[in-house]
Amino acid sequence: MSTMNAPSTATRGLKRLNPLNYIAYGGGDSANNLAFSLAMSFLALYLTDVGQLSASTVALMFLLMRAVDAVTDVLMGSLIDRTHTRFGKFRPWIMFGSIPLVILAILNFAMPASIQGTAAGVAWAFIMYFLMGSVAYTAVNIPYGSLAAAMTDNRTERSRLAVSRSIGSSTMQIVVALAISPAINQFQGDPSGLQTAILTALVPLGILAIGLYALLFATSRENVERKVARVGLKASIHTLLSNRALQLLSLASFLLLIGVFGVSGMGAYYARDVLGDARLIAVNQVLLSGPIIVIGGAIPVAARALGKPRLFQVGGVIGIVGGVLLFLASSDAIWLAFAGMGLFGVANGVVNTLMWNMEADSVEYGEWKTGLRNEGTTYAVFSFVRKASQALGGAVGLWIIDWFGYDGLAESQSDETLTGISIAMGLLPAAAMLAGIVVMQFYPMSDTKHREILEELDSRGGGSEAEVAAAGDQV
Repeated sequence: MSTMNAPSTATRGLKRLNPLNYIAYGGGDSANNLAFSLAMSFLALYLTDVGQLSASTVALMFLLMRAVDAVTDVLMGSLIDRTHTRFGKFRPWIMFGSIPLVILAILNFAMPASIQGTAAGVAWAFIMYFLMGSVAYTAVNIPYGSLAAAMTDNRTERSRLAVSRSIGSSTMQIVVALAISPAINQFQGDPSGLQTAILTALVPLGILAIGLYALLFATSRENVERKVARVGLKASIHTLLSNRALQLLSLASFLLLIGVFGVSGMGAYYARDVLGDARLIAVNQVLLSGPIIVIGGAIPVAARALGKPRLFQVGGVIGIVGGVLLFLASSDAIWLAFAGMGLFGVANGVVNTLMWNMEADSVEYGEWKTGLRNEGTTYAVFSFVRKASQALGGAVGLWIIDWFGYDGLAESQSDETLTGISIAMGLLPAAAMLAGIVVMQFYPMSDTKHREILEELDSRGGGSEAEVAAAGDQV
């Protein structure tokens, strides 16, 4: 039982992280993205072309599982907020959930041949995806994301963690694309050969992911110490309903991420069918995920100059231009597709890096409004938003190509279907990003406002002015 004015104390702003902390934290999201990027970029193609499910059935599966996540994510977040062990409240979940998550990620691509194209195959796909996404991924990713707000509340350190996270996730997305895309090109029309090749690639990647989780567990610490009453589910929900910063950030991110995941979800279809060469999946993934590795260090500088909300919007504008170019590209103008993917990659890097940084900031906004600090539940809501945008971005794209006549067993698609894939790949993401830019215009917490909130929280907790200055000196 907790009160709305529970006192809190904190060590604010003084903790400096070391390079290994950044590497390990980025590695943690590399590990997370084995499951996430597989589901985002390749699971739909696997289920339509190997599992012989219709695109509409796969789209329905994505949406239904996200409806389940609306419950499981918040429950998991509340459970994590009530966890207290000698290893902290986040790290044990990451370590003990990692092995089941990796195993389930592989099983999603191991549908038995005897049930492919049958009702039993549909059941297999639903059950495996539920266990991976709604159970195991939730149990690992929510404490992982929550850990950043507990490692430090120094804004400079948080920005570095966010950049490390974006680089780590992008690196795994590129590695997965490089490992799988040759098989898609080589085994087109050969479901058995494609499944064997995918599984052969995933086993060593799974071992690598478990090692990265172990490194994160061994090197991370929860340095932002709070002495607060335990937070129940009812109080957690009250905090969320009072957190306007989280609500608007979630809505804007939901819309912009529909664009990002729309591009990722259609990428395999687009490269193989519209551009005419499945090997370009890997090239496009490098262009989509790689820019953060180049521009990551510049994002904090740009955020200091423009403010995080405005830079978030700039990223959306870049994504709109990229989406239009992707729609216009064809096998005769592949350079246009590369330009569009590169611009979308810049937008992806900017939006994702700022998104995680601003989510951590929203924890303090909720604490400032209610007196309760809910890292786990706050991140659970944001995790659900991310997964919901992944589902909707992928589902709408699948519905579009199904409407335009996509046939997973055909050696080539009709001109009408190619148009549908281009719409799903380009115009849909551009429209979603435009809507996200509009929502972000109403976001209530500028960088200056966040500094003021940290100052007030510090005065409540009895910290020093020097700590606040250190927390607010940079983005």
